[in-house]
Amino acid sequence: MEQDIINFFGESIDNDSVKKILVDLNTLNRPALPSDDSYAYYDWVLVRKKGIELGFVDSEFHHAHPRGTWRTGKLLFVQVYFYSGFGDIAQYKGCLPFGITWSDHRNDVLAKLSTYKNTIHQSDSDTWDVPDYRLTVNYSGKTHLVDRIFCRQMPEPFMSPNNIRYPSLQAITRAFGVPANGSQLKSLWEPYLNKEKLQEASEDGEIDLRESYGVTLFFSQSEIFPLFRAITLHRNRDSYAVGWRGDLPYFLDFDDSPYILFQKIKQTPVQQGDSDNTGHAVWHFTDYTLHVLYSRLDNRILRIKLIAPGAWKCLADI
Repeated sequence: MEQDIINFFGESIDNDSVKKILVDLNTLNRPALPSDDSYAYYDWVLVRKKGIELGFVDSEFHHAHPRGTWRTGKLLFVQVYFYSGFGDIAQYKGCLPFGITWSDHRNDVLAKLSTYKNTIHQSDSDTWDVPDYRLTVNYSGKTHLVDRIFCRQMPEPFMSPNNIRYPSLQAITRAFGVPANGSQLKSLWEPYLNKEKLQEASEDGEIDLRESYGVTLFFSQSEIFPLFRAITLHRNRDSYAVGWRGDLPYFLDFDDSPYILFQKIKQTPVQQGDSDNTGHAVWHFTDYTLHVLYSRLDNRILRIKLIAPGAWKCLADI
């Protein structure tokens, strides 16, 4: 059944085959975007008794159409999660992708996906890009057997404006402590750091340049002279950003896995931790504190934050 399901990735919920999948799963739940959350573009249907969850997304958002059209399209079927069973969620009993079984250890799975070893991204889970979708396998910390399997059709990237000139990291860190309206800072982000954006620094303590440069700038809380204190460099689609395409510290790449991240930065982080879907690490260097957030689902870097020396503990939004 799993291969039949995956074959219909990208199809609308109006498609007869997608309707049949829901009927065959014997669930009355149907996907719908919530009316009270204008930033919700996904919905999921969890069938607890079958150990499976289906994910759906707004077509306009998925295909990176203009922002004004988001939430106006049809819902597309783009994700399926298979569970080995936990809590009140049963174990999925059907066949799993690539012949994986719930009794497989990690080496078994690596062997079964060896054809796609050039695409693997690793942490304590493994992720491959296989034809038409991304496959992630999680393993149980207790039994070390396959625990969950995630299959997702990846969305199209957001496009940056054509006239973007990315400042160097050295120029950015040299601007730490400069007033928001200072010429040194404004010259880095022309023509997008305009009067309206500068007002954001005074009112919100940050300036949103995600739709142009793929960054967010952070400032000290001061209505008169807010000072530049940190910058977040976003991966494409992180927080709806177009994605930073300039240089990254320590030769990092947004496509780096957590495993590669800790190979490139060998210094022991001052803080490091993982949650269900993300992980983070923090390092103190001479010119800045570095905070890296990574996805444990994609096994790729999500965002990189450079923070003025000594300011890290003062910033709640890391």
